Amino acid sequence: MAAPGTAFNGPLLSGPRRYADNAGPANVGLAILSQTAVLNQNSTNNVSATFTLPPNSQILDFLADTTTAWNSAASAGLTIGTAALGTQYVSSIDVKTNTNPRAAIAPTTAQLAAMADINNNTSVVATVAVSGATSAGSTRVTVRYVQNLDFE
Repeated sequence: MAAPGTAFNGPLLSGPRRYADNAGPANVGLAILSQTAVLNQNSTNNVSATFTLPPNSQILDFLADTTTAWNSAASAGLTIGTAALGTQYVSSIDVKTNTNPRAAIAPTTAQLAAMADINNNTSVVATVAVSGATSAGSTRVTVRYVQNLDFE
């Protein structure tokens, strides 16, 4: 069965004027896209989800919504990078407590630079690393990005 919606192979452009001319400035923009995955506790194991983005995309931001606090014995931290436990995009965010279900993500300058153009690093991996037995925990991670024009 086919999935709902329409699949595009390239960036989705919106606006009637791609290039500036005598009629006015260019006004074409790129659509903001997103992918979401839910990380659920798995006893004492780390839990990861991999997003695959188009090459040369720009990551705009991440949303991390902890709907059930992780109750691991010592700690539970969410990182986002190019591989499991990577921190190229997001350093460890505490998901053990549920005092702020939507975590505020504050990237470093180096992380912002990595997000500006992912080049060929198309895998984005969100991982919750747990220390100690865990019987509860769920975090929904959303990556918002723009597929850049890489053919010009």
